[in-house]
Order: sequence, then structure tokens, then C-alpha cells
Amino acid sequence: MNKEQLEQELNQATDGLLMKSDIEAPFDFFYREMDEEQFSPELVAEWAGKPSGMTVETKSLDEFFRETKGVVSDTRGKTKGGDEGLQQIKDALSKLVQDVKVYCINQIGTEAFILGRTEDGNYAGLRTMVIEDESSVDNGNA
Repeated sequence: MNKEQLEQELNQATDGLLMKSDIEAPFDFFYREMDEEQFSPELVAEWAGKPSGMTVETKSLDEFFRETKGVVSDTRGKTKGGDEGLQQIKDALSKLVQDVKVYCINQIGTEAFILGRTEDGNYAGLRTMVIEDESSVDNGNA
């Protein structure tokens, strides 16, 4: 599957969905061709334009969504958010790319790259933001 097809399918899977946190952020298609370089979390930070040595936390897709507030539908109400929207994203990613992991770069917020390897050895997926105000983080003390 070529880059344009991947982009179309991932955009279709996320159309109308937003990452829910203290802000609601869109999911943007992300694609990188691999040259001779070896893939690593540090390479993801470089792709994001971050300084070398920036810490990148790697999580499974399930762990990432378990730790966040999930997904919501945008104001158009085109797609259902919640578990249904989340499952739609997971299904699309598992169908289109292999070895999906989430690479989190923490600064003011968390820039999250949900990436997997394409059949031709490149990397594709989604990029989004998660902003959590420390006072609004649920520590399970409810």
C-alpha cells in the first residue's frame, strides 16, 4: 500500500475524532521513509524537531489509551467517540501497519506518535497531543 492510500485510510478512520485531554487535539497522519538509518525512539524525537537527547517514552497502544482520557467526537458528530471511536482507530492501525507503538515526547504537553512499520519498511501512523494539567490527573483516589 502506498503513502497516499495509507493517508486516506488513516484519515478516514480518524475523521471526526479528537484525542481527549485538557485539550481536544486532532489526529494527524504521519509518514516517514526510512533510508539507511535504523529506527529508534530517538529518531522519532528527531523527526519531531526536538533536540538530541530528548527522552522518548515508548508505550503499547493499549497502555497509551488506558492512561489517557480516550477519544471524543468533534462538533460535527460525524463519528462516535469513546470506545467505538477508539476501536475504529485501533482496527485501522492494525490493518495498515505492523508493530504499532506509541512514542511520547513530554515537554509542555505530550506529543504522541502512534507509529507502525509499513510493508515496505517505512513508518506511518498518527500524531496527536495530550495535555494534562497536574491538578486534573486522576490518581485513582476518587
